[in-house]
Amino acid sequence: MKLIPTVFAKNKKDFDLKFREIVKTNKEIQIDFMDGIFVKSKSIELKDLPNLKKYKNKFEAHLMVKDPGNWIYDLKEKGFYKVLFHYESVKDLDEINRLVFLAKSEKMEAWIVFNPETDFNKVFEVFNKIHSGISGIMFMGHTSGIEGKPLDINVVRRVRNFKRIYKKIRIQIDGGINDKNIKDLNIVGVDIINVGSFVSKARDPKKALELLKKRFN
Repeated sequence: MKLIPTVFAKNKKDFDLKFREIVKTNKEIQIDFMDGIFVKSKSIELKDLPNLKKYKNKFEAHLMVKDPGNWIYDLKEKGFYKVLFHYESVKDLDEINRLVFLAKSEKMEAWIVFNPETDFNKVFEVFNKIHSGISGIMFMGHTSGIEGKPLDINVVRRVRNFKRIYKKIRIQIDGGINDKNIKDLNIVGVDIINVGSFVSKARDPKKALELLKKRFN
């Protein structure tokens, strides 16, 4: 079980400020990308990131974008080892399998993400057809593209039901995590948790992350 802090930034100035602090808190870091199309918010562009290969950290990319397949090669070149893309941005099973193949060909982990609004039966339907190549699954704790919203309590039920069938598939949660609800996610079998504003907006980000790790474990 592990926690990964997230850099959620809408412009370069905000990104530089958050990245400088968060990169010191943890070995693994998630960076959010938004195109203003798939979600209303727009983030820093990939070209404006520093060369991540210069850092000792490991970086994953959460793609809240319309055409995630166009990002795979550039993400690898920038230094990412893992990509998380949304089912809702693709929906076509052949395209999902193509994205998984592209990521794997670049020696990257490929994870599929589901928003809380997507019917849970659809999650099973999709996963039954594509899970053989997927590295893991991520459930959003709230609507994607927004920071600071509370955790949708239904995500706990989703994880519990998913784990009953796919016991060995790794599960990641992103959105709405704090020191009050993180223990519930541990109990139902979440493997990885992304933490955004609870850490990035804390007076002492490293101390906030350590508090969550203590509660999670």
